Amino acid sequence: MLSFEEATQRVHEAGMRMTQPRQTLLRMVLENEQPFSVEHLYAQALAGGLECSLSTVYRNLEAFVQVHLVDEIPGEGTKLYIWHRQDSAGPHVFCLDCRKMTALAGMRSPENAPSASDSELLRALSQSGFDASTMRMMLAAHCITKSCDTEEA
Repeated sequence: MLSFEEATQRVHEAGMRMTQPRQTLLRMVLENEQPFSVEHLYAQALAGGLECSLSTVYRNLEAFVQVHLVDEIPGEGTKLYIWHRQDSAGPHVFCLDCRKMTALAGMRSPENAPSASDSELLRALSQSGFDASTMRMMLAAHCITKSCDTEEA
């Protein structure tokens, strides 16, 4: 797991200043285990006493995406973000009801599961100029049991 100090170093190495709002937002991002929206992080920041604008949160999240601290979850509507962890590669499912991300049990990331189809996927990623170790495969589905928490993550 990436520490706050390591995340701060990555921001510095990218040539960005570590302002007070950026420090506070970075700590909040690292504390969020589940995907979150800009609006959710903004509300969390205001509740935590940070005086900032919604545009400040947008700008900082985009900066965190650029330095690979945060991943943007593709989809329609509100963008969601989750902090990038090396151990988070591999297949995950995103619950469309409670917005929680869950690793699919019994499935491993391509670099840890060397089957023929996995090797083909790794080769295709490499040939297309992508780093397979940073791949995150995400699916989205509604919970069958409806037993998940329906509050925003």
